[in-house]
Amino acid sequence: MTPTPTAEAPKSADAPASTEAPAAEALPAFEDLVVSTSGLGPLAIGVPPESNPGAAMIRWSPDECADMGDGDPGRWVTTYPGADGGYPMAVEVTDSGVVWIDVLQAGPRTAEGVGIGTDLATLQATYPNLVAGTPGPVSNVWWLAGPDGYLVFETQGDKDGLQPAGTPEQVILMRVLSPTADPDFATANSDWVAGGCL
Repeated sequence: MTPTPTAEAPKSADAPASTEAPAAEALPAFEDLVVSTSGLGPLAIGVPPESNPGAAMIRWSPDECADMGDGDPGRWVTTYPGADGGYPMAVEVTDSGVVWIDVLQAGPRTAEGVGIGTDLATLQATYPNLVAGTPGPVSNVWWLAGPDGYLVFETQGDKDGLQPAGTPEQVILMRVLSPTADPDFATANSDWVAGGCL
């Protein structure tokens, strides 16, 4: 049985009344964003896109999943371009607001300097109160809890051959979840991402 990240709402919220982000400050550089239990930079967990301080970081894409043919093609996506043509982050929005943010490419870090590429020993030393979750098929799950949400780290080493030989176990992705979500699930090396088409 695959755990679900939230039981609050369906995969994506209905199309918003306005798909235009409100006027906002300049988009901060992706690598300068700070990730926390509250969100990613100004993009806050639990706040609707229309009033979110990080509204400039996301946009409504009405045909994002049109090729999947599921009748619900619209998704909120990042405005940041990805290095490989994909998105460097992903977001899920429900009627409750932004409920899930994935950091998929290196750049953003916590205030303490932890990010994608940080080794497990450093992660654990930096956060002594880190909670160990249930190991996933090819990764381990760890999280921090805060009043606004969870900050989840997935780590992976060379054990399953998905990283080069000799790679120490390290952070490969991070996600921020709403405080009502269950943080104990792994998504590494899958298509299961925030707001994904699957």
